Amino acid sequence: MLKTIYSFILSTIFITFLLIGQTTSTNMLWLLSIDMPVTFTVIFFSLMHDLINMNVGGAIPVIGLVTVGLLIAFILARIILVWVSMQNKYAYALAGGCAIAAIVLLMPLAFYNLDLIAGARSIYGKGFLIISGMLGGHLFGCMIKSREV
Repeated sequence: MLKTIYSFILSTIFITFLLIGQTTSTNMLWLLSIDMPVTFTVIFFSLMHDLINMNVGGAIPVIGLVTVGLLIAFILARIILVWVSMQNKYAYALAGGCAIAAIVLLMPLAFYNLDLIAGARSIYGKGFLIISGMLGGHLFGCMIKSREV
């Protein structure tokens, strides 16, 4: 049980880091495209600033949003695994991708068609975030008790 909780927390932190890192890097790339001076120091401190403020400051902490989405998706994946014969790593990877896809695609519906996650404003950004969710779900599936097919 503790290993499952640890695995869930680790995968949630991993996905959150990828999500915020992608958002910061796309903002930095935009600044570079308009000839703003962006150094490694600016990128590093912007990433640290975003990691803290997107999780502590603001109305909706990103880690809370990711935690709720993954919790629902992983519980549903566990229920489905009772009836479907599939390895954990693939089932939870699919669940993680679906959780982040739901967050990225449904959040604009709740906020007047605005993408509040800057990295999700393009189709490539949405794709990267969904793949990040799949990687985190795969990490979770590999860390919990292995299930042979």
